[in-house]
Amino acid sequence: MRGGPVWPVAGSSPGGGRILDAAEGVLITLRGCTPNQALVDIVQTAKAHNVSTLSLADALVALAQDQASQEGQDAAFDAARTTWGHLFAVARPSRGMRFGRDDDVSGA
Repeated sequence: MRGGPVWPVAGSSPGGGRILDAAEGVLITLRGCTPNQALVDIVQTAKAHNVSTLSLADALVALAQDQASQEGQDAAFDAARTTWGHLFAVARPSRGMRFGRDDDVSGA
C-alpha cells in the first residue's frame, strides 16, 4: 500500500496506477515538483476541466510522448495541452539536436 493520502480516482483500473505514476513522473521532470505536488496538480486540473483523473493522466503521458490523442482531440487531451503544453515547447530539443547535430536532418 502506498503511503500518504488516498485520492479518489474515478474509473480506476488495474493499469490506472501505472499511468498515474507515469503522468506524475512527467510533471516531476518538467516542473521539478514533488510527487505529491504532481498528483495534486493532476487531480485539480482534472476537476477544473471536468474530466477523469486517469483520462487526464493518460493524455499527459501521450502529450509527453508527442502523440496525438487516440480518439482524436478529446477534452482530456485538450486540458493537458492547455495546462502543460507550454512546458514541452521548452523541454523538447530541435529535431537536429535529438540526432546529435545542430542542423536540420530533413535534407540529409
